[in-house]
Amino acid sequence: MKKIYEGISLEECLKSASREMNTPVDKLGYNILKEKKSFFKKKKIVVEIFESNVKEEVTPSEKKEVVSSGEKAQNFGIDKNNGGIKVVHGEIIVKNPKEDGKPAMIYKSKGMTILVDGVEVEDRCEVFEHSDIKVNFYENEPKRELNIYVSDDRMSAYLEVRYTPKNKYVLKDEEESQKLSFKAEISERVFPPKYTAEEIKEELSNNNVVYGIIEENLGKSVENNKKVLIARGKEPMDGKDDLIESKFKTFSDLEEDQLGNVDFKSIGSVNAVKKGDIIAVRHVGTKGEKGLDVNGRVLKCKNGKQLKLKAGVGCILRDADTVEAAIDGKPGVDGNTYYVHQVHEINGDVDLSTGNVRFIGDVVVHGDIKEGMKVVCGNDLTVDREVERANLTAVGNIIIGGSVVASKICGGGENVKKLNAVEHLKKFSENLTKLTEVVKEIKTYNLLGANKKDGEIIKILLENKFKILLRLSINVIADLNMDSDNNEEDEIVQYIKTKFMGIGPISIKNYLELNELIYKVDNKVEYFEKTLELPVNVSIAYCQDSDIQSSGGVMITGKGEYISDIKASNSIKFIMEGSVARGGTLKAGEEIKCKVVGSTAGVSTKLQVGSEGNIWADIAYHNTIFKVGNRESVLDSPSKNVHAYLKDGLIVVDKFVL
Repeated sequence: MKKIYEGISLEECLKSASREMNTPVDKLGYNILKEKKSFFKKKKIVVEIFESNVKEEVTPSEKKEVVSSGEKAQNFGIDKNNGGIKVVHGEIIVKNPKEDGKPAMIYKSKGMTILVDGVEVEDRCEVFEHSDIKVNFYENEPKRELNIYVSDDRMSAYLEVRYTPKNKYVLKDEEESQKLSFKAEISERVFPPKYTAEEIKEELSNNNVVYGIIEENLGKSVENNKKVLIARGKEPMDGKDDLIESKFKTFSDLEEDQLGNVDFKSIGSVNAVKKGDIIAVRHVGTKGEKGLDVNGRVLKCKNGKQLKLKAGVGCILRDADTVEAAIDGKPGVDGNTYYVHQVHEINGDVDLSTGNVRFIGDVVVHGDIKEGMKVVCGNDLTVDREVERANLTAVGNIIIGGSVVASKICGGGENVKKLNAVEHLKKFSENLTKLTEVVKEIKTYNLLGANKKDGEIIKILLENKFKILLRLSINVIADLNMDSDNNEEDEIVQYIKTKFMGIGPISIKNYLELNELIYKVDNKVEYFEKTLELPVNVSIAYCQDSDIQSSGGVMITGKGEYISDIKASNSIKFIMEGSVARGGTLKAGEEIKCKVVGSTAGVSTKLQVGSEGNIWADIAYHNTIFKVGNRESVLDSPSKNVHAYLKDGLIVVDKFVL
């Protein structure tokens, strides 16, 4: 019987054949049919093996190498005279060599030390049946680790436990061979004791994790290789501010019929209260609750802002939380102080016979405001007829039934000044920030030379690239002087005068000093915005060559405007069909709604809103300028149904060409 075997060595093939044929290796013969070995691949041998007592006829042309195992065994370490060594059930068994055979050889193995007759095997060692062979395995001790992870904000802590067992080894069984390297296999794994809940608590305490321990997660945390949330902090909770609720309407509602037609005459109606009416109620806020992080550190909270309800002229305090009217009249509010104003009526014109009018409450003029006259009103102002070359200022709403010619109208009083100041201060802060960024870049890359001082760099930039800052500085000084008693204002003005004017910039030692000025300017903006009162509206029939300003909106109820400057914090609306906006500049924070803009002759008219605003026009002629935010577009042909707005930072003008 003969069979073909493949393997990486002749010895391997002979051992396989010996097991299958149940014949000793030295009784086998073989023919090497193919033997191949490359540089990158393993050796491969193909052998025909048969019992050596079976005669095989081999022709010279076949050139097969026929060998018996006994003849060639010396070449493959399986000489029957050689000694042998094997491992059976973890026991080392050694067989001595015969006659001139070689003794068994053991080699140094990984993970263990081998002692033969008390001497450690450093590389290899011959062994005999009488040799005292001892094997000592490298065994680690069982180990357990506990890791605690605390989040950056210290509001949560996680625990992870790792257990490393002790591995016990025995020798792996090996077949008999003249040369042998021992191999180890794990017989037992001994784990360390698991952490107890008390041990974990102690470790948490040692790591300063003392608050918010999650008791139900302690049991989960002792498991191996599991990251468990073990503690959670308490977030601070800010209190709620006191809230003052006004029990009256600040603005008059326009009346509208079922068809949607608006009665614009109703804009002159006055909201009134009677004696004893409740006009304001304070809802008391709450205090804040402090928080704690997992380290037990107290996290501060903000208490709700407390407001004090005050009663002004025409009002009384029913209790600390309620204001009621003491007289009949029109209610108003200034901050947290409530008033009921009586109305001052003028049954004729305001002219030289009456003198300039100044009144804390409402003013109603049933005639004209004549040339050169001035009216200052502490609340709402109503003029039934015309205003010509006059100056009108009111803290509240302004309603003018006739035309306004060559006059200045200001609705909102100090609010308008504050809004102008806010606009100038924001631009000033924005350009200051850009200035610091440019100075930083110049210093980083030494664009003006390494010896240039910060003050010299700032002076060069102010005189060249940032001339706008000098212009804005003048506006800011003028705006802040309206409240000269405020120390912070004085500091800003003083800094501008000493550090920005003339050779002042040279005295700036470090450009980062400007950050303090930016901080003060931003605080001033916040102060002005918080102290702004409710926005008011200005309503006129027609204006020409005039300056109209409002802290709220402007409504033009008649034939329109001609070459006038109109500025509103909220919106500008033309009400009557066919109303014309021709020439001048219209600027609103949120929205402009026009009927007809410009003329067939191409009179330039500028309409401007904020970056989130919209401009609408039923008809707009060429040379109409639409500006939304910082983007601007000029209409090149007469159009209808025009809508201008920003989209993705670009101005869009939807229209249909006439």
